[in-house]
Amino acid sequence: MTRRKQSATRVPVTIRIPEEVVHKIDIDLERRPVPVSRNNWLLEAAIEKLGRTGSGGSNGTE
Repeated sequence: MTRRKQSATRVPVTIRIPEEVVHKIDIDLERRPVPVSRNNWLLEAAIEKLGRTGSGGSNGTE
């Protein structure tokens, strides 16, 4: 049996996103075969971006 990594402490953040961008995100969410929350989608997108820019972010704690 594998152990899951402990989650990093989550910090609430308020962001303002243009309505058109939220609409595009929601379309992407509707197309996913496995449901995911908008919050998780945004977190995944941020981690992917950090990974591409060399800023870490492989698990959201860097």
